[in-house]
Amino acid sequence: MDAVLHVISDRNRHRLPLLEALAESARGGADVIQIREKKAPASETYGLVRALQQICTEERLSSRILVNDRVDIALSAGIAGVHLAAKSLPIPAAAQLRRQIGWSGMIGCSVHSLDEAIRAQGAGADYVTFGHVFASESHPGLPPRGLYALRRVTEALSIPVIAIGGIDRANVGAVLETGCSGVAVIGSVLNAEDPLAAVKRLKEAMKRSGSSPKVPFCPTAPDLAPAAPLIGSHTKEG
Repeated sequence: MDAVLHVISDRNRHRLPLLEALAESARGGADVIQIREKKAPASETYGLVRALQQICTEERLSSRILVNDRVDIALSAGIAGVHLAAKSLPIPAAAQLRRQIGWSGMIGCSVHSLDEAIRAQGAGADYVTFGHVFASESHPGLPPRGLYALRRVTEALSIPVIAIGGIDRANVGAVLETGCSGVAVIGSVLNAEDPLAAVKRLKEAMKRSGSSPKVPFCPTAPDLAPAAPLIGSHTKEG
């Protein structure tokens, strides 16, 4: 199986309206769209998830949807998973909730060191994102972890590792040579005038690398279409 491309939303880093940029990313072939709304009310995040979900269902797009932090939204929307951060619900608690209600979505988390990655795997994470690999607009002034650190994490873990931070067409080949399961990007797609074309170019560069992931990233849950009409606006942007 090929390495996967995750596109992560950021209300401060997109040229097109956010929903349109994310939909174009899905149309371009992004394997995963992660909705990350750190400061938005739950209702807005839920509305954005549902709106993108509806587009993917109606257009039969293959992109899977994850939501950052909000386990409640992931469960209520029936999406492919939730991505946890340091201040999110602990991984074991999210895993217990998943078992209790019979949800089959993935539980991922962000890590920044080998020790954190090993602890996340031990706690029950289905995958981790590791970074930032290169200098990144999301982490100004902080030194990147680099490819050597990424390779160490990939070699140590038996779950998928997604690389993040400053990744673009020029360096994605070197990133995938570490055996990671895929890459996650924000600016190289959402800051583009044409996110659809940006995704296609990045996916082409990933295929040209010829590298195979040590552990394939395989979302386990289908994204369900909204069961009822959307209520309220999801288009307000900060």
